Amino acid sequence: RCPNTSCPAQLLKNIIHFASKPAMNIDGLGDAIVALLVDNKLITSAADLYDLTEAKLMTLDRFKEKSAGNLIKAIEASKSNTLDRLIFGLGIRNIGARASVLLCEKFGNLDAIMNADVTEISSIDGFGDVMSQGVYEALRETHLVALIEKLRTHGLNFTYASSKKSDKLEGKVFVLTGTLPTLKRDEAKKIIEDMGGKVSSSVSKKTDYVVAGEEAGSKLTKAEELGIAILSEAELLAMTAE
Repeated sequence: RCPNTSCPAQLLKNIIHFASKPAMNIDGLGDAIVALLVDNKLITSAADLYDLTEAKLMTLDRFKEKSAGNLIKAIEASKSNTLDRLIFGLGIRNIGARASVLLCEKFGNLDAIMNADVTEISSIDGFGDVMSQGVYEALRETHLVALIEKLRTHGLNFTYASSKKSDKLEGKVFVLTGTLPTLKRDEAKKIIEDMGGKVSSSVSKKTDYVVAGEEAGSKLTKAEELGIAILSEAELLAMTAE
């Protein structure tokens, strides 16, 4: 990992990450296009994407009027993305898509996250001392603060509207195992998280429920040994029905 954020390789990597599907999801801005824009000095940071115009893009052979227009539209549309995507896009070490959502759920807007101290950050479930310290320090690095301020001037969304539909499962820990009859694993996870529950990958004494499908293996056995409540897909859906 190159520590110098302005070195070309690191710069390229940062912008590719920012535009990627789990982050700002800018359609048409793949690795090769980012490299082309950086090589031609049209952008030197992720914030510069929002200064691009059709005319600037059309100075490059790669772009015609339609493709340039489509990319500008996609960049413009990304301004209204949810805040968790932006935080993930900033590329803070150890902060993946889920951790970005948790930061947003806790603090509600980017300024509150930036002003939070280590103790406040570490109160989030799953954020250890190292991770919390890392977030705190990253949001005080000059280059990242400058990037955030530039993004602010471009009108990106800095507040979070939670996708959580209720607090019905708040504080409850679920483990999914086996193949469910109709729901994919990700769909079941989203249903639980939308109700405030947490999905863990392993069974422990902290687990409240195990949702078991076909061919549930050792997780089901361990849950039975620990006396944890076992749910079918139908029981999970009944529990989460409004």
